[in-house]
Amino acid sequence: MERFLKPKWIFACLFVIVLLSLLYDRKPVEITSLSGKTMGTSYSIKYLDNGHGIKPLGISKDINELLKKINQHMSTYIKDSELSKFNKSSLTQWQKISPELYRALEHALSVAKKTNGAFDPTIGPLVNLWGFGPDKKRIMPTLKLIEKVKRRVGYNYIQLQKSPPQVMKSRSDVYLDLSASAKGYGVDAVSMHLLKIGIENHMVEIGGEVRTAGSKAGRPWKIGIEAPGPNYTLEKKIVKLKNMSLATSGSYRNYFDLDGKKYSHVIDFRTGKPVSHTLASVSVVSKKGCMDADAWATALMVLGPVKGLELAKKLKIGAFFIYKKNDQPAKKFMEIMTPKFRELVESN
Repeated sequence: MERFLKPKWIFACLFVIVLLSLLYDRKPVEITSLSGKTMGTSYSIKYLDNGHGIKPLGISKDINELLKKINQHMSTYIKDSELSKFNKSSLTQWQKISPELYRALEHALSVAKKTNGAFDPTIGPLVNLWGFGPDKKRIMPTLKLIEKVKRRVGYNYIQLQKSPPQVMKSRSDVYLDLSASAKGYGVDAVSMHLLKIGIENHMVEIGGEVRTAGSKAGRPWKIGIEAPGPNYTLEKKIVKLKNMSLATSGSYRNYFDLDGKKYSHVIDFRTGKPVSHTLASVSVVSKKGCMDADAWATALMVLGPVKGLELAKKLKIGAFFIYKKNDQPAKKFMEIMTPKFRELVESN
């Protein structure tokens, strides 16, 4: 007597056959990497090749052109950039600007208002005074000169008009500096370009600032947070990001030594001097984009370990603080993170 399989067993067998065929036919995930130079630093991009048909060389060329245009809008190091022309102008009337510069300034002023000036796009004169600007003349300015330059600083001196995009300064000597958020803007712009051409899963990094889109073969992108300099005691942190950005601001990357004391490039608008607190770095995650994470990391870095942490908790910002207690050894650091940040840290 001939025996027949019941329908449910037939479907089960078919499912197993299809599953096995998929497993054997599945190709390893291909990740393409691109890199280059921009904004005085480097960039790197990783993306999953999903058959979009665009060669890496073509993508790299377009990205280099895009970043070049952003530099031409926002760099204070390029003498004929849009921002440099505005800084050279003594006009105290409405001046037309590009949509790109408008978006960056609008965001910068928004963060400035929320932090009462801890983040301030007009901080440039003080940055330049301490030798961290384009001239790089690092000297110890007098208190009299610091107070004089401080009078030029204040985000309230800048007004924006959306349609058409325009900006106006109420003091002729106001100077704008977007170096604390321009890298983040560039990261966002590159990410949006990749999405536009159909590359949905990618990671973009410029000078340590990162934005992720989609996933890495179904898993979050894993980004490491570096210790604040060599030989420091710190357990490495890995954050898992999916459609999120990460930016870090630190006093250990860019500084100069004078008479045995270190002076950081992070300037406190209240004193007109480099920050003197014990905060070594702040890392911020944001769903709003890398420019947002970039700006907030700088703002919290200026505010320091106490007020910065208070504000981050109040605004529910994902932030990770690395700081030193005064009674701790020179290379022994402490760390604390907000609940929003802790959610993304990979457990050991």
